[in-house]
Amino acid sequence: MEHVVHDQLALYLASYCLLNPLQSGFRTGHSTVTALVKVTEDIRYAMESRNLTVVVLLDFSNAFNSVDFDILLSILRSLNISSSACNWFDSYLRGRSQCVRLGENHSNWSTLKSGVPQGGVLFPLLFSIFINTITTVINSNFHLYADDLQLYRHFSAVDAAAAIARLNEDLDRIYSWAERFGLVVNPTKSQALVIGSRYMHSCLSLNNIPAVMYNGVPINYVDSAKNLGLHFSSDLSWSKHINEISKKVHFSLHSLKNLQYFLPIKTKTLLAQSLLLPILDYADSCFLDATEEQVDKLERLQNLCIRFIFGLRKFDHVSRFRAELKWLPIRLRRDTHILCLLYNILFNPLLPNYLRERFKFLHPPGSSCRSNVQLLLRIPSHSSKSYSSSYTVHAARLWNSLPSSIRTSTSIFIFKKNLKEHFLSLT
Repeated sequence: MEHVVHDQLALYLASYCLLNPLQSGFRTGHSTVTALVKVTEDIRYAMESRNLTVVVLLDFSNAFNSVDFDILLSILRSLNISSSACNWFDSYLRGRSQCVRLGENHSNWSTLKSGVPQGGVLFPLLFSIFINTITTVINSNFHLYADDLQLYRHFSAVDAAAAIARLNEDLDRIYSWAERFGLVVNPTKSQALVIGSRYMHSCLSLNNIPAVMYNGVPINYVDSAKNLGLHFSSDLSWSKHINEISKKVHFSLHSLKNLQYFLPIKTKTLLAQSLLLPILDYADSCFLDATEEQVDKLERLQNLCIRFIFGLRKFDHVSRFRAELKWLPIRLRRDTHILCLLYNILFNPLLPNYLRERFKFLHPPGSSCRSNVQLLLRIPSHSSKSYSSSYTVHAARLWNSLPSSIRTSTSIFIFKKNLKEHFLSLT
């Protein structure tokens, strides 16, 4: 029953565009990666114009368990959902109880008075409907992923005070919204980060810009912050993030060390693909300007995974074994992720428009031009090093460099297959 209701409600929301397009949580075709690509692209575009960006990462306290039933039902009614459907949701939400069990002992049962039922298929969608109302009070740039809200404003060094003032106005409205809707933002756990080129930072002193304030409490400025699993730094460099990847891979390999000589190669390959490679791959479309040294470090980490699988020693060459696994070198692996995401952006209507609108074919659909048949993309104009390393520019260049037989693949599955065969032929 829940699955049927979920599918009908999701279809209704999508058909009438009732969720804000900049809300990426729990939506088909959307992910933390699409959200991060959007935000990093916006920051890079600002850097192209010699502007800085102030980003505020807000921390909601226990948001999922704080959803007020009456308010949620009121929102559903405001979306013109029928009375009978709202009555069903009322029955679905209310009358639930919980207790804590430890061994054979358990606490008294307590009736839940708020919070969407977690674990069910409806809970993510209901929370998205509830939190979506916050977008109506925000005037700054923002992106929302479940209960992770980031606000950001671009500004020149001389306009810092005005930008922070506008941002604080948004935070005042968010505070009023949170009061009405029963959610709590913890300003001491929230963070503010000013991102820009080193030159633009040299024109700005953090001591001279106003504080970012939430309900009278200052939000701390930091030099780096973790945003949806990606470590942003004030100059949009990636040394901290690459170091965090290294720590995670080494920790995971240490945990698997005792299994190395007992498990068959097939099992170790599955472990590496499910536990280790996702650490290397996550959001790699966002840090395309990582230095050669940093990318080499990622390559060495992938080599450690190969050594784990085959029981190789520290200085044993891994190229033959990587070929046996049909793995790509890390640079080509990253290019694969960039291009597969781009293929979906161009041809899968479920991918977010906030990425699709960044790409244009050289000629409009239906044109008889040869470049239209070959699906070539326009390369956005760019002058700064940062924007030349943006996903928009880099992905379009990579796409145009592919053989037309790959670009014109009729499905993502065929595209992935052809792309991997092409890249393997280059190694």
